[in-house]
Amino acid sequence: MQSTGIILAGGKSSRMGRNKALMTLEDRAVIDRIAESLSTITTDLIVVTNTPDEYEFLGLRTVSDTYKEKGPLAGMEAGLRASNTEKNLIVACDMPFISSGIGGYLLTQLEEHEAAVPIIQNQLHPLFASYRKDVQSRIEQSIISDELKIRLLFEKINTKTVTETELKNQGFSVTENDFFNMNHPVDFSQALKISSQKSSES
Repeated sequence: MQSTGIILAGGKSSRMGRNKALMTLEDRAVIDRIAESLSTITTDLIVVTNTPDEYEFLGLRTVSDTYKEKGPLAGMEAGLRASNTEKNLIVACDMPFISSGIGGYLLTQLEEHEAAVPIIQNQLHPLFASYRKDVQSRIEQSIISDELKIRLLFEKINTKTVTETELKNQGFSVTENDFFNMNHPVDFSQALKISSQKSSES
């Protein structure tokens, strides 16, 4: 199955105070960990960033937002625009412990849906979700209309919400870590603990 992993690395990291994507866990940048996970389930990788020089070390294709200062929706639009595949998995750059298994399952849901978005403990995770390439045009319309909340997009396309129960029924041992994201310094401290625990268990 041809598919593309799209990593959104365009945020300002204002709450963290430094670039979240380049913070290190076990001596590896968070974005490098994400790229490695995505490479096991996708056939192509794209990094969406307005500072491409910072990510040259990854050796991956980079694209910049077409629409500036429009938040994550603009990153999604740019990534889908640049994608060469119908199926795409979009991931934020601050999710160091994503499950490649769950990501692969989300991609399979695009046979019958335009997007597949996990909902865990009543929280949607649109930035660890799968999207068909043709959703790009709908996102562009939303941006032009200044409708920048991702939730509004889901009302306009054929979206499947993937529940925790469904994932568990598919054999996935869903944990909070799979959807853990870092916004504040305290979150990074927690990520360090999780990473250390994972290392000791392996």
